[in-house]
Amino acid sequence: MAAHLSYSVAQAGAPMLPELTPSPPRPFRSLLQPSCSSSQSSSLLSRPSQSSALFGLSPPPVPLPSSLPSGRSGSPSLLVPSPLPSPSPSSSSSSSPSPLPTSSPAPAVLASRYEPPPSHQFTEIERSQGLHKVNREKVANRIIEHPCDAIVEYPETGDGPGITVAHIFNINPDSFYDPRFNFQYSLGDGHGGRGEVVCKMLRSVSGQPVKCSKLRTTCRGLRYCSFRPHTASSHSFTSRQAISLDTVALHAATSSPTDNAHVEVFHKTLAFFCALIEKGCAFSSAFDFPESSDTIEQENDPPLRVDAEELPTGNRRHRTYKCRGPLELRYDNYNQPYIQCSKHLPDSAHLFLRNLQEFDTPYLHALLSDNSDWYLRVENHAKSLGIGPLAPCTFAASPNEQKANCPHWHRDENNTLQRGALIQSAVKCLTTYDIYIPHNLRDCPFILVLSTSPHNHPPPLPIKTPPQIASCLESLLLCLEWKLADATPRRLVLDSGFIYSLRHALAWTSHERDPSPHDLHPSLGNLDHLRRFINVLRTSKFPQGTGFYGAKQLVGEHEQLPVDHRYLRCVEQYQLPNEDEFRLVICMTSRMSSLLVQAKRISIDTSFKRVRGWQEFEVEGWDNSHQRSMVLARAFTTSQSSDAHVILFRRISNIAEQDTGIPIKFFHIHGTGIESVIADNHRGQALGLGKFCVELCKNNQQHCTYEPHRRICELDPYDHLRRFFRVCVVHFKRNIQPLKHEVSSDVLQAMYSIASSEPHTDFEMTLIKIRRGGAKARAWLKDKETSKFAIPALYQPCSLIPLCIWKASPSTTNGNEQAHRNVNRDGIGLNLIAGIMRGQQHDMRATSSIDLHISHGVNPRDTLATHTFRAIRSITRAGEQL
Repeated sequence: MAAHLSYSVAQAGAPMLPELTPSPPRPFRSLLQPSCSSSQSSSLLSRPSQSSALFGLSPPPVPLPSSLPSGRSGSPSLLVPSPLPSPSPSSSSSSSPSPLPTSSPAPAVLASRYEPPPSHQFTEIERSQGLHKVNREKVANRIIEHPCDAIVEYPETGDGPGITVAHIFNINPDSFYDPRFNFQYSLGDGHGGRGEVVCKMLRSVSGQPVKCSKLRTTCRGLRYCSFRPHTASSHSFTSRQAISLDTVALHAATSSPTDNAHVEVFHKTLAFFCALIEKGCAFSSAFDFPESSDTIEQENDPPLRVDAEELPTGNRRHRTYKCRGPLELRYDNYNQPYIQCSKHLPDSAHLFLRNLQEFDTPYLHALLSDNSDWYLRVENHAKSLGIGPLAPCTFAASPNEQKANCPHWHRDENNTLQRGALIQSAVKCLTTYDIYIPHNLRDCPFILVLSTSPHNHPPPLPIKTPPQIASCLESLLLCLEWKLADATPRRLVLDSGFIYSLRHALAWTSHERDPSPHDLHPSLGNLDHLRRFINVLRTSKFPQGTGFYGAKQLVGEHEQLPVDHRYLRCVEQYQLPNEDEFRLVICMTSRMSSLLVQAKRISIDTSFKRVRGWQEFEVEGWDNSHQRSMVLARAFTTSQSSDAHVILFRRISNIAEQDTGIPIKFFHIHGTGIESVIADNHRGQALGLGKFCVELCKNNQQHCTYEPHRRICELDPYDHLRRFFRVCVVHFKRNIQPLKHEVSSDVLQAMYSIASSEPHTDFEMTLIKIRRGGAKARAWLKDKETSKFAIPALYQPCSLIPLCIWKASPSTTNGNEQAHRNVNRDGIGLNLIAGIMRGQQHDMRATSSIDLHISHGVNPRDTLATHTFRAIRSITRAGEQL
């Protein structure tokens, strides 16, 4: 019996192929010889000249010749039909061709679309020749041969007790996939086998029976909800397409016109009550409740994070208890229902829920008060509609699914609501599988699978991904390279590169929609299943994870690169006094270092959105030569204390000096270098920068230019800040806005006037007016004065920054804000590795844009960002805000 193949075209976008009429089955031959040569370097399916014939791209195969080809000895062999010429244009479809270029699908995709035909019963002649014998004890009743690497998910089995179907799988020894791993049936019960048996049905090239390893296993059937009534079912031959048709028919039958408003309200009310049963009062405490019958310890819940000194005397254990107080539905003075825990008090955190207007309040009240007469009347009416906890359950799941309970709630004989447990049927499936794998697959590249007796359950859904499809998906995912670090099912379908590769793998031609992973195989429509594939592959590519330790591995790889190609420069951790462990990651290229040591006016700012659990620090500067903003250093930190910022600035300086040989210099210390730094009003950031300047000049005995009577080494952090540090006026004014209804307009104007480069007529009187403006105004001014750096950083006459340098400095951190916004467009909420790699791509694009401007004079925009252009844009935006 030769393999008769049909091509499934049910998938949207798949190439439309001509319908083929299967040819009559050919006689089974006594010797099986390779149709996939062991010398081939790839699967037969990967050869267009033969795969087209195998998968229905050519007319039906011609009958085998009565004699063997020359050069072969022995009995006739199983031959793969040779491809015939394509149909003439006149016989082709009259529909217009697709404008998209067509190509052959990937071999795994072709293999998954294989629909096996029914098996062939042995003839009397074949029986008389003993061709149906597997060994002395085992014989087969029917046989079917499958082409090389074909995926058979639902192998046909005997249609009666003891009836055996023999499946001959033609395999490629160079890319061997065990066919049983393609079966959607869950195998496992009754494992057994022998290491060496002789199989007469499998023959070597010389025509001799081969020695095989034999495995015996049984079908585990399905697991059913404990509330599902037993129904007899049997099948021996099905396919993925037949299951799809059955599923569509079942969905059409169950989606009756009962989906009305009353049914929806019933479902929502019942679901809400079931959620209350499952969660109960969410209040828990490590010490508020004594251990009693009203509380239970939740072993899987983490203990509350409380200090031992806060626990009552005699109870120093971190134990978590959950409230088990009953829930009650009550009405307030306005006849509005609410639910509360019976232990709820006005100052406690026990459950209290309002907003119940979307539920059936009488039914919910009956459920909470256990009024069985009422809720049974409602649920019996629902049962008549085929819904509710009294309706028969139809849920079943394959043992391959890691599920313990039915997703639906049912009432037991005691009228208790509970989810049904998924249990194995009391009647075991009698289908058995005997699998024979030759010891030498090159001498006999076939595997024999004997399936005996029909299944006594419905066929399982296609939830398991065949290994070939999994391998194809893996190759598509590996094309993502570093993007695999933050890949998710949603990001996959939004990634143009992945979709392009998927189109080619599927030979997709549809214009209506792009392909999705489930077009490779239905099992990949389960996003959690697909996410597990991604996670497994991500773990193999990033064995240290995608967090801090993954970054430590990555920085080791970057250290092996030439200096000009390094980006990740520092992944370190420190133990700071009175703080948790401080972790620091710095990303800089040598070009960024060069720009940093040349910068005169920089801004610094921290963002919190891009990488989960990390703050992103950026140093930004304006490149006048190329009229654009540039990120000069990028870092990820876990602390914003002043000590953490000292380490941050120190390491950035070290890296810049290592790359350029030039240390970072400040104008007020060295007479050249950074003239001004602008930031928001964060105290840790400012003080850390001041402490870093103290480190730079601790051995500098020169006298200060601005205060000649003081040596530079004698300046404290705040003295340094008075000489170069400014506060962003946008942040300053934004923090005043909430006070506009708390203080008078005169006081508000006085507060705004502090940010100025022009001297006040009487600055002290301005401060006095603010202090007399009320409690909120006094608190605001006290915050500025106690910081020691804010007023000099806002009011130039109080600072030591020369007026020309003050006015040359940007007055806002808008450059930083825009830099954060630009890189955030590449993704937010990322893990650390993804944040590093996406930042690298962003910074490299900025550098290449500068290189393009240098080499070809091409600007990133039509309009140059000149001083005039920026001034016009600033005035325009100011007018739009009025």
